[in-house]
Amino acid sequence: MRTSLKEEIFKFYHQKIALYGLVTMLLLMIYSVLTKNITKSMLAVGFGSIEWIPIILIAVGSAFFAMEYTNNTIIMLMYKHSSKIKIYLAKFLVVVIYGLILTVVAILFTLVLKLLLVPGEFSWSANFQEHALWVDLLLNMAGVVIYSLFIVGLSFMLIMLVKVNAVVICVGLSLAFFGASFSSGLMTALPSLIGLTKWNPLSLIFISQQLTRSSISLKSNLTDVQLVVATIIYSIFFAVLGYYLFKHRRV
Repeated sequence: MRTSLKEEIFKFYHQKIALYGLVTMLLLMIYSVLTKNITKSMLAVGFGSIEWIPIILIAVGSAFFAMEYTNNTIIMLMYKHSSKIKIYLAKFLVVVIYGLILTVVAILFTLVLKLLLVPGEFSWSANFQEHALWVDLLLNMAGVVIYSLFIVGLSFMLIMLVKVNAVVICVGLSLAFFGASFSSGLMTALPSLIGLTKWNPLSLIFISQQLTRSSISLKSNLTDVQLVVATIIYSIFFAVLGYYLFKHRRV
């Protein structure tokens, strides 16, 4: 497993897509600064990075796996490693670690942008909604990290299922922009089944902000603990399903 992980880290490090994803996130954060007034709310969500990190992860994660088939390196990979589970887990862990790196960079860049643009405003210790502003930022980012597990599992499953990276990216964009609305609409349309529909995977997107805004639980109809547990369970489910598809996919 250690050998597989080292190899995947080496490949990922030398792929330009990882750098492109990081640069894209930073540019989108700068875009948020240039197009909107800086407020406490913007600081609490890392200048929109909590929305962009999952999209970047689903694009990078699917591309990282798809390139093995595109470049026909999957044959050599299978030949060198007899255990497919080690290959799959190594790739999964690398993308999850990348998500953590994006999250840390987003937090640091948020601090830098605030220091440069509004140094005397919005104290990090000031109360915002239900916590200190810095607590809100960290909790929102923690939600993104948990949600990233689901996103990586979903991206791996989708690339094994549809085998087209563009389709996987479109799914990621749809989740980001319409997932919450569709989930709320589903629960509103079927009020008698809300005990069941509230567990739909589209509700998981609420985790990026519900940890700091209890009012969002009125939309998700899940408590913070339920939302975290549901996200982890769905993450495992899609990761296992993705592995099953990978194991039985023809090379």
